[in-house]
Amino acid sequence: MGVLADSAVLVRLNISVWGASKRNKTLEQEVARNKNADPKAMRMYDNLMVGSTGHSDVYKQAAEARLWHTQNTNPFDERGYRFCPTSLFLDYKIRHNQKRDNFWELVDTFRVKYLSYRETARAYRGDMFNEKDYPPVEEVMSKFAWNFTVAPVPDSGHICIDLPEKELAEVRASCDKEVERRFEAAMQENETRLKKELRLISGKCDDTGHVSYYEDTRRWHDSFITNPLKLCEMLKHTNLTQDPKVEEARQILEELMRGKSKDMFKDSPDLRAQAKSKVDSIIDKFDW
Repeated sequence: MGVLADSAVLVRLNISVWGASKRNKTLEQEVARNKNADPKAMRMYDNLMVGSTGHSDVYKQAAEARLWHTQNTNPFDERGYRFCPTSLFLDYKIRHNQKRDNFWELVDTFRVKYLSYRETARAYRGDMFNEKDYPPVEEVMSKFAWNFTVAPVPDSGHICIDLPEKELAEVRASCDKEVERRFEAAMQENETRLKKELRLISGKCDDTGHVSYYEDTRRWHDSFITNPLKLCEMLKHTNLTQDPKVEEARQILEELMRGKSKDMFKDSPDLRAQAKSKVDSIIDKFDW
């Protein structure tokens, strides 16, 4: 476990955002009566910040940060801790700080404009507007939170409790076994991400059913290139066990996408066929 403890740390990110919505039971009952339905058959919520973007800006920033955190770490336990390789941690922490600061800047803007946002919502909500739906700004601000925690990978060598040597050895062995299990699951995430990306490329480059250029309805985005390359860069760090399957697939995928553009794939049936053949060969070889 010493090698693992030195090669990764655990990180946990929890972000909270005020919901800015409230269930409208009165409207549920009105609609139910008009539709001859039971009110239990529906759930209707009021958008308390309708008409302005301040709250949605905060919400989007939080969602983007959660996604970034998930994509750049591997799962560890049910409490939300995730593996982050030590070789990635400095870059991870710098980007984390940037996202955290952006989040709080947007929250502060929301705080300053909260009352004006409420008045905008009044105009949009009409007779549904209720002053009591809007808590004082101090209460609303308490609903926003950004909690980030860094912890070492558990090491049984650090367990110091007063037990007979035999029992202490059993406790340490149990700790090591559990960490190893979670570590293996985290490494499995590398394969899962690769499989997903390879299958997406295979499907996108499959010309079956696309009879001609004019009948091709596929949409090509920059992410078709950037997502695989980002994954390949990350796998250089997260493949802590140096799994040869992961490394071979990573190298082939990086070589395939490096120096390419979405338009090259869009305009070249030969390139699409070549790409599909390569990724399919990896999928078949490793039974992915």
